[in-house]
Amino acid sequence: MLRTEEQIVAYRRHILREAVRNGVAATARAYGFSRATLYLWRDALIPRKRGPHGTVRWRTDVEREEAVIMMREATNYGPKRIKRELALVGVHVGEHAIRGILERKGLIERGLKKDGDKRRFYAPYPGYQVQIDTKAVPDEGIDHRSAWRHQYTAIDATTRLRFLWLYPDISKWNAVEFLKKALTFFEELGISVESVRTDNHSIFTNERYRESRNIWHVHPFTRLCRRRGITHWLSQFGTPRHNCFVERSHRVDDEEFYRHLELHRMTDETLLAELRQWQHRYNCLRLHSGCGYVPPLRHYLNLREK
Repeated sequence: MLRTEEQIVAYRRHILREAVRNGVAATARAYGFSRATLYLWRDALIPRKRGPHGTVRWRTDVEREEAVIMMREATNYGPKRIKRELALVGVHVGEHAIRGILERKGLIERGLKKDGDKRRFYAPYPGYQVQIDTKAVPDEGIDHRSAWRHQYTAIDATTRLRFLWLYPDISKWNAVEFLKKALTFFEELGISVESVRTDNHSIFTNERYRESRNIWHVHPFTRLCRRRGITHWLSQFGTPRHNCFVERSHRVDDEEFYRHLELHRMTDETLLAELRQWQHRYNCLRLHSGCGYVPPLRHYLNLREK
């Protein structure tokens, strides 16, 4: 049946009113249209409120905008972290304002962050679980699969306290030696480690190869855990979120530590010294969102006082 333009507009307005009452997805299914079509009709038929013209009183001034940009370029922090860091030096900018500044300058992507898994990681007290992994040092021009140097990392899932060390390669004996150093580090802080979680790399376990290669001996890393009364947990294959804290901390290493160094000019001893200083800054000085925006050591001390 042929319809006049007025009838078409009235029909579309009727569907849009249904969408307001019942939701866009349900209305689109009921009438056989896509949601994108309903959004196009809405933009064409419903006038949108225009934004302000020119400068408004709540606009962020030039000095604070420059401070936000400088902080982002120097640290690669996100809006929440930038807001906290600037507040420490008396510069107050809202999180949404910071995000708008960074989006306009092309320093972050536009759009809302996708909702991920909201389940809280169970780590009720310090030492409940320490996550351990390795990271290839990003030497310029070096393939991470055959890197010259490797960083070993241990992080407590509750306090986010980290212990770092540098080795020339990855091996099960380096992993065992690193575990001994890490346990000593946490014991000196008064943290008794109950469990350790690693991935399924051969430097941590031989469970993956037991049946196919007829391996019956216990891996040295697991053997050390048993001798110390520590449970050794393995992540499922292809699920780095099981080792989420150590994986995320490696990203921080890249963004806030390694990218400021001339690694190709640094010897192993010099890099290890810099890594030890970075560990101190991370544990004692750097604000951590997972610790309520206090350093991990302060967060640990606050937990002990409760």
